[in-house]
Amino acid sequence: MDISIIIIALNEEKYIPQLFESLENQRSRDFEIIFVDSNSTDKTREIAEFYGQRFREFTLIKLERAMGPGYARNRGAEQASYERLLFLDADTILPPDFIRTIRKKLLKKHSDLATFYMRTSESSRSLRIGTFSFNFFMTLLYPVYCSGYGACLLSTGTAHDLINGFREDLAICEDCNYIKRARRKYGFSFRILPIIFYTSGRRTMTEKKTTLIKKYLYSHLYRLFTGKEIKRGKIRYEYGNY
Repeated sequence: MDISIIIIALNEEKYIPQLFESLENQRSRDFEIIFVDSNSTDKTREIAEFYGQRFREFTLIKLERAMGPGYARNRGAEQASYERLLFLDADTILPPDFIRTIRKKLLKKHSDLATFYMRTSESSRSLRIGTFSFNFFMTLLYPVYCSGYGACLLSTGTAHDLINGFREDLAICEDCNYIKRARRKYGFSFRILPIIFYTSGRRTMTEKKTTLIKKYLYSHLYRLFTGKEIKRGKIRYEYGNY
């Protein structure tokens, strides 16, 4: 099972080396990398091209301007060679057995879409509590609410094409909406696989923790109780780097 790994980036020169190194250290290397750069003004593209030479299949896509993570993911998926799609953010880090474990899990029990359990790459106690809370929330509401992490989300080309990819008009939770449409509207299977990935807690460093928590809490409660999505302009959510 070959995989198309789609990485989206905007001014990520600080984080992409550790992502590429984690991909280089994978014990299973049957994947291609599609790196989508949203017109970065730092050395993101140069670093990506440097690391890209170490992989058998590497494609770099340069967008004319930043249009949000949904737009970037969709452009990357258009270039995918394989049926299995793995969407990653630029600050994601994968343990060495991540890809191989995915294959083993899916051989035992097929799933069209899957998300994973998140940990932060920083050692902050408050960040650990925060990610534990997000994972708990996601697992607890799994039967009635579609939630997952766009920073590490597994899909298929068939599902992606049928639901027309990520919605590009949403201010937040475009990843959860993606899962919701695939699962509820089209009947694709979705699982939370017991595999860990790491991501940066940088948003809590650039925005007040209480403000960020309120924003996430409001967004998910709004979606849960209204069934509606939050479009751009309805909430202030600066994507910044992604």
